[in-house]
Amino acid sequence: MKDIVLILSDQHAWAYTGFEDSRLDTPNLKRIAKEGCVYERCYCNAPLCVPSRMSFLAGLLPSQLGIFNNDTTLPIDMPTIAHAMGTAGYETALIGRMHFKGDDQKHGFDVRLAGDITSQYWGTGGKSREDFGVYGGTTNRKHCLELAGGGHSPVMAYDEHVMETAVKFLEENLKREGRPPLFLVIGFYGPHFPFVSASDLYQKYKERLKDARDFLTLQALPWYEEYVQICDEKKRVHCQAAYYGLVETLDGYVGRLYDLFLGWEQKAGRESLFIYTSDHGEQLGKRGIFGKQTLYEDAVRVPLIVSDSEGETSGIRIQRPVSLLDVRNMILETAGCREEENSADPCLPVRIQQILEYRGELLMGEAVILFPYKIIRIGNQEIVYNLETDPQEEQDIASECQEIVKQARQYFLSDSEKEACLNNEKKQRERHERLKAWGKAKRPKEWATFGIPLQACQKPEE
Repeated sequence: MKDIVLILSDQHAWAYTGFEDSRLDTPNLKRIAKEGCVYERCYCNAPLCVPSRMSFLAGLLPSQLGIFNNDTTLPIDMPTIAHAMGTAGYETALIGRMHFKGDDQKHGFDVRLAGDITSQYWGTGGKSREDFGVYGGTTNRKHCLELAGGGHSPVMAYDEHVMETAVKFLEENLKREGRPPLFLVIGFYGPHFPFVSASDLYQKYKERLKDARDFLTLQALPWYEEYVQICDEKKRVHCQAAYYGLVETLDGYVGRLYDLFLGWEQKAGRESLFIYTSDHGEQLGKRGIFGKQTLYEDAVRVPLIVSDSEGETSGIRIQRPVSLLDVRNMILETAGCREEENSADPCLPVRIQQILEYRGELLMGEAVILFPYKIIRIGNQEIVYNLETDPQEEQDIASECQEIVKQARQYFLSDSEKEACLNNEKKQRERHERLKAWGKAKRPKEWATFGIPLQACQKPEE
């Protein structure tokens, strides 16, 4: 049985890798891809942390889970990939980020190390995080532009802690005699905002991007108008430079963990599977939008790099669209869990779902990838983009592609299913408001949240 390591970052878009952008240095991702393979069209199943991650863990779409926002918790009796892997005989470990809410911080993993960076309970995060110092609230989209530059942020301090914990865990566990096969998930928070990276990397990319004029003419769909933020070109370049710096830092972590893991595996003569991917993307000011929460490519298309010790696909770039549910299937099949009930059907197209708020009204947003076409439905309106000829998603060609639209409709939710999801979302939001009031009143101990040492935070300089 193969040892399996999955590295899952937060908010890393495919567009911001060295595969797509020559201005960005990701030598380790390129090296791992050369020794393994890269999937050029991997998609999350929801453009938001918790819905995406819980969908991956449970093997169900957000609509099947009833999870569309970051305050919703996975039911304690919902089987996850960790339960399946444990049943198959694996030792299962989670180090770092997964964004669980509530008391159950394992959801089937044998051990949970390094905690998480986000608040464990409701009403205890955001600007109330005293340990974030001047960075309080800047991990939220609405406040992400308040600080940008070169410095040292809570995100950077947290990822350093995750990295140290992961290295120690691997060094101590891989050399154990007679150990069971390992399924290890390592979660980094980078390159999630705030837009602050190491000063040298920030200055390096600010110089490379100083003449950039990216994205200036793109317009957001009307349903996303409330996500648009006012940001001048200078500030956008500063944010982009810091994000690139965070990506390069993450690339270094991935490379070091890959070398450590593969080195021990080869020394012990064991078979292995190494995977790097992310939970969703980052739009980085394109169309005036920062963060995720849309169905645009930069929000939903993520890197997927795979290195299999038995693989015969070294250096291959795979064009077939896949999703994080397919990544889950890959892991389960490697472990011999092919009959697992919640496994996604690999014959079905990629489906992406979200609930967004538009002028006070909740709307269901869905996308189906029938490459080269992306078919979107928001509310009752359908939009089609040809991703080959129109990669920036500017030209709606739905009127010219009625057969494609008809084909996609079988994968969209029915009206009754949409209504059920929207009604459930309304009730959940009401419950979460009460939980937030409790959290603010009681200030419960965040025993599963990693506290950021204040001395680790350095206010950025432009």
